[in-house]
Amino acid sequence: MNAVLERLLTTEVVTQPDGTPAPLHSAITAEEGRALQRLIRAHRPTTTLEVGLAYGVSALFICDALVEVGGRQHITVDPLQREWGNVGLRHLDEAGFGSLVEHHEAPSFRVLPALEAAGRRIDFAFIDGWHTFDYALVDFFYVDRLLTVGGILVIDDAWSYPALRKLVRYIARHRRYTPVDTGIAAAPPSGRPLFDTLTAPLRRFASGRRAARLFHPALLTPDSTLHLPAHDLVAFSKTADDVLGDGTGNSRRWDQHIDF
Repeated sequence: MNAVLERLLTTEVVTQPDGTPAPLHSAITAEEGRALQRLIRAHRPTTTLEVGLAYGVSALFICDALVEVGGRQHITVDPLQREWGNVGLRHLDEAGFGSLVEHHEAPSFRVLPALEAAGRRIDFAFIDGWHTFDYALVDFFYVDRLLTVGGILVIDDAWSYPALRKLVRYIARHRRYTPVDTGIAAAPPSGRPLFDTLTAPLRRFASGRRAARLFHPALLTPDSTLHLPAHDLVAFSKTADDVLGDGTGNSRRWDQHIDF
């Protein structure tokens, strides 16, 4: 672990541009950072991308592992980095990753389509930006067009925010992505396992459009059926590019909809 990252995790304090200390917040946990690194070591990406930089903790974890596997570039997208005092970029420079980072200080809905239009490709993406369904879905849409087949997509806060849980369900039901084990233990059980058990008979007998109109999609197809983990960090492996067509050969029809 690089010294800057170790210091931030140990002290949980950042230094503002005026030299004053401030609590470290809005950062992934050390456990989540180690999970990102395990994925990078296993899949050895050349180019990675991250939506949302803040204090740069996740970027430090990513760059640390990216250098280890011989990667060449980490693209960061954050329109608010100046509002964070450019502390995230300063941490990356201090850690020696400045030459590895290509930073875009603009909204992701502008940066990502520009990268796609330029023919850029990435092997690993971490989406941790604006946490509403519409913005996160736009992030995914363009990341999907940038991500190579076999590449890894990671979405943060998917257990804590219903909008992001909805997004990972959309990906699992509509796109050709397979969940990947991050090595993080599931969240402590709530009433959900018991709920899934009690409603299992309903799922066996409820089918067709009428059931889809009457029952919530998460009731008919639980997260566990989609192999989605019960924790914030959800990772997928992309198994194929999105193909539009008549529904044959794994293509998507113009009117495809699977409730999610």
